Amino acid sequence: MLRLLALHAAPLGDAAAQALDSLGSAAAAAGFSLQVSQKPAGQGPVDAVCLLLDSATPPAALNTLLNEASGLCRNTALVLVRVQGALAQLPPASGVIAQWQQASQGFLYPYSLDIGAGQAPELAIKDWLAGFAKFAAATKLWRSLDGLGLDEAARAAQRPEMNHVNILTRDLEASKAFYSDILGANYCYNLGPRKAVMELNGFDFFIEQSESFSYPTGYHIGVRALPEDVRRIAEQVSAAGTIKLVKGNGPAPGYHHGPDNVRSAVYFEDPDGLVIEVYSAEVEMIESNPRLLLDRL
Repeated sequence: MLRLLALHAAPLGDAAAQALDSLGSAAAAAGFSLQVSQKPAGQGPVDAVCLLLDSATPPAALNTLLNEASGLCRNTALVLVRVQGALAQLPPASGVIAQWQQASQGFLYPYSLDIGAGQAPELAIKDWLAGFAKFAAATKLWRSLDGLGLDEAARAAQRPEMNHVNILTRDLEASKAFYSDILGANYCYNLGPRKAVMELNGFDFFIEQSESFSYPTGYHIGVRALPEDVRRIAEQVSAAGTIKLVKGNGPAPGYHHGPDNVRSAVYFEDPDGLVIEVYSAEVEMIESNPRLLLDRL
C-alpha cells in the first residue's frame, strides 16, 4: 500500500475541499492510505506528497509550508494539484513547483493536476491517479536502494531467507502435472514415494501426498509474474475448462486489473482446492509498461 500525504497551507475554499474529498475517495479505491495535514512534520514516512493549492492560499502561508517541508520529502514522489476558484487567479505553477522541489529534494511528477472553476473533480482525479500511482511506486523502489552500500548488502545476504513451502495433494502425479503445465514449474526429485520437490524460478516447493486435509478459508499462495504472464496464465486457466476460478481481494473471478490500474491478478484453485494468486507487483508493472511517461489516463 502506498502512503499519500495531501498538504495544504491554509484552510481550503469550497472547491478545493470538494477536490480533497474526491482525492480521498479515489485514493482509497486505488489502495492508497491518505493522510491530510497543514504540517509536513510529524506525519511519519510517506511514499508520495500532494501539494493542494487554491486561490484561498495566502502566499506567506505557502512559503512557510514549503520551508517546513525542506528535506522531509527526500526521494519521495511529489505532485502539485491546483484548484481554481470562481474568481481569484492562482499563482503560476512553475514558480511553486521550482520552490517546492528545491526545498523538498523529492521527485516531481511531470503531470500536475489542474481543476478548473466549476469542473467536477471526480473523473479528472481518478484518471490522473492511475499514472501517478506508477510514478509513486517507482520512487518507492528508488528509496529502497538509496544509500545501500556493499557492507549492508553483504549483511542482508546473510539474513535468514524463506526456502520452501509444503503443499498437500491427494494425487501426487496430477499435482506435479498441474504446477508444471500452468505455472511452468520444474520437477526436481522425489523425497520418498509420497513427496516431490518442484522448482519455480529459483524457489523450491514440496508437494506431499496426504489422504485427508482441507485448506482454511483465505489460505492461499502468491506467485508474482510480469503482467503479460498474468494474462497468459489467466487465458490458459480459462481455456482448460476444468480449473476453478475464484474471487480474490474483492474483484470477480478471472483476470482483472486492480482498482489502481497498476496491478493485475488472477485467482484459481489447484486440483486439491489450494487457492493460487498470480499477480503483477507495482514494480514489475512499471518496468514492463512503456506507457509510464505517457499516462495521463
